[in-house]
Amino acid sequence: MILFRNKEYHFFNFLIFSVVLILILYLKTEIISIKCPYAEIGLKCRTCGLTTSFKRILNGDFSNLNLGYLLLFIAFLSQLILRPLVSFALFLPDNWKLVRNIDVAFSIFLFGYTYIRLLL
Repeated sequence: MILFRNKEYHFFNFLIFSVVLILILYLKTEIISIKCPYAEIGLKCRTCGLTTSFKRILNGDFSNLNLGYLLLFIAFLSQLILRPLVSFALFLPDNWKLVRNIDVAFSIFLFGYTYIRLLL
């Protein structure tokens, strides 16, 4: 039956969509403040400032912004559009395997590239 095909993949898409949406809502509302464990013990990590940068981007402040942070933010934001579109496309009877394979390859490339840019 077509409705039960790829149910795990649809669930995964829903989880990714939900996590990104919760991340954006968290950054906009600032209900809970999460501190970096590295900063608490006096160490500097390569992603220090990521949360602050995401908050600044959401508020429209792009001054003195690391390109890696911007690319990673765009990668996360793209998931709000891609996850529902991919789930919808998986209901197409002809090319669902192709859609799924392209989605996996594109997602690996997108996040791999943005993380490499962030860490370099």
